[in-house]
Amino acid sequence: MLVRKSLLVRVFFSLAAALFLALQVLTHSAATSQTLTINPVADAYVNSSSPTTNYGTAVSLRVDGSPVVNSLLRFTVSGTAGQPVTMARLMLYANANSPDGISARPVSNDAWIETGITFGSAPSMGNNLDTSTPLGAGTWVSLDVTSYVTGDGTYSFALTSAGSTASSLVSREGGVNAPKLVLSTGSTTTTAPSKTPIKTSTPQPTSNGSSSVLLLAGDICKYNQGQTDYTGNCKKTGDLVRSLLSANPGAQVQTLGDNVNNDTGTSAYDSQYKNLYAPNWGSFLNVTHAAMGNHDTYAPSGTTPYFAYFGAAAGPKPGGYYSYNLGSAWHVIVLNAECSEAGGCAPGTVQYDWLKNDLASNTRKCVMAVWHQPRWTSGRHTDDSTYAPWWTLLYQYKVDVVANGHNHNYERFNLIDPSEKAASDGIREFIVGTGGAPGDGFTYSSHPLDSNEAVRNQSAVYGVLKMTFSSSSYSWKFMPVSGYSFTDSGTTACH
Repeated sequence: MLVRKSLLVRVFFSLAAALFLALQVLTHSAATSQTLTINPVADAYVNSSSPTTNYGTAVSLRVDGSPVVNSLLRFTVSGTAGQPVTMARLMLYANANSPDGISARPVSNDAWIETGITFGSAPSMGNNLDTSTPLGAGTWVSLDVTSYVTGDGTYSFALTSAGSTASSLVSREGGVNAPKLVLSTGSTTTTAPSKTPIKTSTPQPTSNGSSSVLLLAGDICKYNQGQTDYTGNCKKTGDLVRSLLSANPGAQVQTLGDNVNNDTGTSAYDSQYKNLYAPNWGSFLNVTHAAMGNHDTYAPSGTTPYFAYFGAAAGPKPGGYYSYNLGSAWHVIVLNAECSEAGGCAPGTVQYDWLKNDLASNTRKCVMAVWHQPRWTSGRHTDDSTYAPWWTLLYQYKVDVVANGHNHNYERFNLIDPSEKAASDGIREFIVGTGGAPGDGFTYSSHPLDSNEAVRNQSAVYGVLKMTFSSSSYSWKFMPVSGYSFTDSGTTACH
């Protein structure tokens, strides 16, 4: 009897010890796992039927397959403390029934602006992450996005539908039923891999095979004055761009400022983007990146019409400077040379510090920078030392190309350093103020080229610069509109 009692006692204490250890493990797991609920920092929907309209302040998100209506959401995740994300759910509240489910897709470009994004400027999206069942009014929709959300960082999603019935969801302006990202983190101490987003402006450029094409011009549209057909030149360059886009699938457009060109008092700038730019260059706004010029800032409304028309293609307000990646090897930086509008240009200003950080964090082999007023030129507007600090910084980081406008001509420089001296590791500058605004009243034949300047048109010319970027080099060709014969071309390896 004593033996049996002793055996029972030993079994009891063994079970107790095992239970204690199990509780310790469970307690430790609970202590190192957590659930996070993240609210969106931006959301909007875009509508193919109104491709230039922004719906960023709407109290509902809409999704439809016919006509195409997509919604976008952006979340900033923090607080995972290095723990792996074991489950990520995108939660959405349905306003109405719908027989069609909705799909969540990743968006690699996090730089879109809630109050500026339109269907025409919306960034590209990736493959489907998850698709919901049909929607029920007053119920939550749950989409599994675990494969995309892997740790702290910024994440953008697109909501799409293949069906023809519109779906309505509560937006972030909708209070307690606003969208949310619900995360569960794991119980191990293994550091979760971090997402590495492609930081670009919208739209996301695409690669055409092994190379990418970028079409550049500035100083684009101007109203007719008297018998002078300025608008006709703008139309001709717009037609040229359309033909080049058709011949080069995936090509993108970069403006170089002064997208509209009338002086204060000639006509209200509020209407010029609609009445001038839109009919001539507006059809490819969805593949356009804009840069600000001095004429884009004039009275009566300053930069408001510029940002209102270009939306996300103009970069974040109010600075209007940004960067994007092109193809597999190129990084393009768009600066705002209207220094007073961008918080300054000199060292120590917010734009200069942003430029330095952008250059330092870039991992692409080849780099191009664009802005409006040129640092070096032999045109009517002379060299501008305002941008000398930029040139020095760009040279330090081995930038390959700079492109500007402002002078209504075409110029190309050899590789030069910050003192305009020839340098094998220097920057090649292009001036392409040939988008349609009238040629400068300037007698080029009586003004010599700058030191280390290679080419300049000697009479008025209109056209665009076609840049073809490969993984280790760039080629250029100036493409004139019909009626003009001037051209220039070449190829150079990246640094």
